[in-house]
Amino acid sequence: MVYQAVPYLLLAAPSIILLLTILIGGCTMTRTANDPMERARYYSDPSSRTGDELVKELDRRAGREELRRVVEEQQQ
Repeated sequence: MVYQAVPYLLLAAPSIILLLTILIGGCTMTRTANDPMERARYYSDPSSRTGDELVKELDRRAGREELRRVVEEQQQ
């Protein structure tokens, strides 16, 4: 039975080796300079302005909701 599987294993071996090479190479690859992940902004970063933008957006949404509530009260 093992002898019958040998030709199929020989056909599959190059593609399996290539796939494993790509996977292992991708896992061990280092990031380059100017990597987009290095420039990512996080809300928790103290020097980031992204947190300020989030607060402004939440304030805008709260203002819109308050305005919507006032308009609905006036219509009733």
